[in-house]
Amino acid sequence: MISSLSDIQELAEAAEPVVTAVIAPEDHEFMLAVKEAHERCFIEPVLIGRRVVIEKAAGKIGYNLDTTRIIEVVDRQEIANMALDMFASREVEMVSKGQISTSYIYRAIILKMKARKEKAIISVQTFWDIKGCDHLVLLTDPGTNISPDERKKKAILDNALQIMPLLGYNCPEVLELASDSANLKDKQNSLQFGQKPSIKDNKGSYILLEYQVLKKLLLVEHGHSVDLNRLPHILLVPDLNTGNIIAKLDFFIKDIVRVTCSYTSMGPVLLPSRADVAEGIMREFIFGVALVAQRRRLVND
Repeated sequence: MISSLSDIQELAEAAEPVVTAVIAPEDHEFMLAVKEAHERCFIEPVLIGRRVVIEKAAGKIGYNLDTTRIIEVVDRQEIANMALDMFASREVEMVSKGQISTSYIYRAIILKMKARKEKAIISVQTFWDIKGCDHLVLLTDPGTNISPDERKKKAILDNALQIMPLLGYNCPEVLELASDSANLKDKQNSLQFGQKPSIKDNKGSYILLEYQVLKKLLLVEHGHSVDLNRLPHILLVPDLNTGNIIAKLDFFIKDIVRVTCSYTSMGPVLLPSRADVAEGIMREFIFGVALVAQRRRLVND
């Protein structure tokens, strides 16, 4: 089981470079991360966007693009669509967002899923590496679904259970978070998976814990500190606002480090924030490379 981002990095360092479509890497922070990831043989980048802007960003950091493929596309939606076309055709094994709104990426994924006749729902997986916790904690969905009903929550969980085995979690504990009010409506909207739930298509199994509010899960009660090792492997959040707030708590808690992606049937789509610095973007690249390496291993096995 992969228990930390240090384990993730070891996997990535042992992997072959991953051909990666980078969508609009048009500022120096994104370009710094691309340059480092390329130089350290994590990725073989394909840069898609406005050539003149990409070259200007690369020039600021002394990145020679002579051997790097650049595909000139101006329209923002077409940039994202191009990347997903290459992803679906296996011309690239991974996609990363650059200096572009995430909404373009989501639209491109939806378009491609429809073309592939897939009925899955897009969701975002945010992993926390928490100091003192012996496993990674996955929060989902903090990125796309505003107020998911039971059907969508099941799909969100199904997406999470596609990525967890790649990290060695074959029977993760799942806890559905309720809002802090924990009123009757929350209880009525609680997921009903049954006593012994199973996932369609034999993708794996999980242990469903009794749902509860976040403060009960994390805050100190009766003078006792939280046993971080007892945190569930997957936290299923009740709505977009709650998930987005929780996922970004690492800004305020120094002992949490975060990586995020949207895992699809084609592989990982990385979603660094446009406000991220190169260090954070690089961490996302390493995470994605490790996922692709594990995916390759499972296919070959």
